Amino acid sequence: MNTTMHAIGLLFAFSAVVPCGAATLRVPTDVATIQGAIDEADDGDTVLVAQGVYHELLDFHGKTLSLVSERGPLRTTIDGQGAGTIITMQSGEGPDTLVEGFTITGGSTSFGAGMYLLGTAPRVRNNIFANNAQGSGGFGAAIGGFSGSPIVEGNEFFGNSCDGQFLSGVLSFVNSSSPRIFNNIIHDNPCRAIDMTIPVDAAPVVYNNTIVRNATGIYIDHRISNSNQTYRNNILAENGIGLEVAFEFDPFDAVWTNNLVFANAVQFSGTEDSTGTNGNLADDPRFEDSTYDDFVLGTGSAAIDAGTATGLALPATDFNGSARVQDGNGDGIATVDIGAFEAPAPDRIFGDGFEAGNVSPPE
Repeated sequence: MNTTMHAIGLLFAFSAVVPCGAATLRVPTDVATIQGAIDEADDGDTVLVAQGVYHELLDFHGKTLSLVSERGPLRTTIDGQGAGTIITMQSGEGPDTLVEGFTITGGSTSFGAGMYLLGTAPRVRNNIFANNAQGSGGFGAAIGGFSGSPIVEGNEFFGNSCDGQFLSGVLSFVNSSSPRIFNNIIHDNPCRAIDMTIPVDAAPVVYNNTIVRNATGIYIDHRISNSNQTYRNNILAENGIGLEVAFEFDPFDAVWTNNLVFANAVQFSGTEDSTGTNGNLADDPRFEDSTYDDFVLGTGSAAIDAGTATGLALPATDFNGSARVQDGNGDGIATVDIGAFEAPAPDRIFGDGFEAGNVSPPE
């Protein structure tokens, strides 16, 4: 499995947060398996998982639980071994349900190989989804939502595979799904990164994601109006297609602002090029080292201070846990960056090379 610098950062920054006032079931100290702990838990409880590799397929059975690892995703893996969906949520689980701190790998099925969400809205945070396989004619290699509206925050997705049919993607949402997807890195997946095939009343919000080297960055089914869909502050770079709008019977009407496209084989398919309007850019994000999956914004990146906070509930931190809004270009105005990472404010340098805060230069 590919281990990236981002996940290493998650490892050292990760600490399990356990809610107060509820029972905590520890795996394997209290209960031998994760599923066994879920079965014993009551609503509001936490299942806290020690580091290790767990060969299980999990079903929450409609319970509102926190499933959290003690040591983070590089040390705690749930491996489905190709036997089916790794985590299934089919009813009841809302935003008080949490899955955090795991590598989720080896899922293999047509619908939601890593995680299948049917009519649920959990929080999915700080995980790695790697090498899950969506079967032919299905949807969701990593996360498949059928009327599922999760909060998907701070995860890394790579090596997940699916076919090319119109519902397929690493994160696929169908029917009345209104997910919030932000601060994620979605890279090196041989299929679409995000696929939205949803009705007019659904209202997904997709922002501040870094989407690199996938078959397609974002795919939107446009047989009906997309006016309730919002896409802001995303980087789409080096994909086969950046933005693909399929079945466009009317002009593209989703909110598409302050996104950056760069070096996609096809920047826009099925819709007009939006570069130069509504804060949208086509310029080099200058990743620190995209060859080794380090998508931190380098000096002079066009993405720095080029985002927007309009219409968004910005998180307090970026993918690495750094403060989300900083004055990355040093112009005295702190503005959100485009992508999953926020560039730090540069050191203030006097013209003679002395940093602000140091002793005065000699006369």
